[in-house]
Amino acid sequence: MESTKKMPEESADFGSSFVHILDMVFNECPDGIVYKDNTLCYRMANSAFCKYFGIKNKENFINKKNAVFLSPENQKLIFDINCAILEEKAPLSYIMSLNNNPNIILSITSSPIYLKNEFLGIISIIKDITQEETLKENFVNKHYEYIDSEKKLQTQRETFVASLGHDLKNPTIAQIRSLELLLKGSFGEINAEQRELLEMILDSCRYMNGMLSSLLATYRNYGGVVKLNFEEFSLLDLVHECVSEMIYVAKDKGVNIEIIKEACSELVQADRVQIKRVIMNLLSNGIKYAFPNTTLNLQIYNIKDNLGFEFENESPYIPEEKQKAIFAQYVSYASAHNELGIGLGLYASKKIIEGHNGKIFVESYKNNRNSFGFRIPVVQKNNLENVIYF
Repeated sequence: MESTKKMPEESADFGSSFVHILDMVFNECPDGIVYKDNTLCYRMANSAFCKYFGIKNKENFINKKNAVFLSPENQKLIFDINCAILEEKAPLSYIMSLNNNPNIILSITSSPIYLKNEFLGIISIIKDITQEETLKENFVNKHYEYIDSEKKLQTQRETFVASLGHDLKNPTIAQIRSLELLLKGSFGEINAEQRELLEMILDSCRYMNGMLSSLLATYRNYGGVVKLNFEEFSLLDLVHECVSEMIYVAKDKGVNIEIIKEACSELVQADRVQIKRVIMNLLSNGIKYAFPNTTLNLQIYNIKDNLGFEFENESPYIPEEKQKAIFAQYVSYASAHNELGIGLGLYASKKIIEGHNGKIFVESYKNNRNSFGFRIPVVQKNNLENVIYF
């Protein structure tokens, strides 16, 4: 192939004996091997090289510079590679498709040969990587198919959750309106005990309505990302609120809830709705798995710059390996006790606490006492990313 680029002048020939030795050494090699001298004239090629390029007679290109078995595009590619090798004085690797069979993909590594700083030529090793590239392409295609499948499943999950949340809001709002009418005396007078019970149920329904609204907003606007709304509030007041909503559930199980310790300072900067969600999740599990007629001891405490919430109940021992996985997605507290559970409540609780730059924990003892709790900073850092990725 003609070019304006100049190649080194031809120097003393190796001698036919050297080329003959190369032929004997490389001819049985499964990879293609070709040698060009210092003028880039083809001097030697093994059988595998000839097979790759469909060469039946070596004499058609040996001792010639023009590779008639290559397409003009491949000739130019090889010429440019050779020029780069001479300029950089370093090996180069590249990929080339055969012009007689475009489905065959070859990997070529060409290296310059020097003897006492004298350039002797270029030797190239050719490998057939068609199968490797096919496997790689199939893997990539399967990977993208998997991603597409996961996206479809995620869309289905989000649609299901959004639809379920929307369907649950209507009866919840109806319950709230009915309870408000009862408390106003629209259907007759109610005594003090009835009022206390109705107010507790109303608070619980309002909490449920708020959670459903948050859930719908999450899937509608953020695609599984919850934005935290920080405000200063009393964690102690929130705990009393949660306990009052769970008190009848606890009584039904025969579990007594006692707040045995209160923090010196219970004010905290956090998302009140999400922290309530965590406390309600933990208390619900604590009551559900507690032994009947036992006491759940709850405490709020200060530790350095953090505010802690923790309770201890009497319930079955949780093995250490299950303690490590209990906050993982789709691994539930119920599974530790061989019961049915989908394992999203504790997972969500962990994500919420981590979103507050805090830590959630479980400790289980073989005397059938278990502790659950969390610690969060009293004051949130300004550089905290105020979102949760579920």
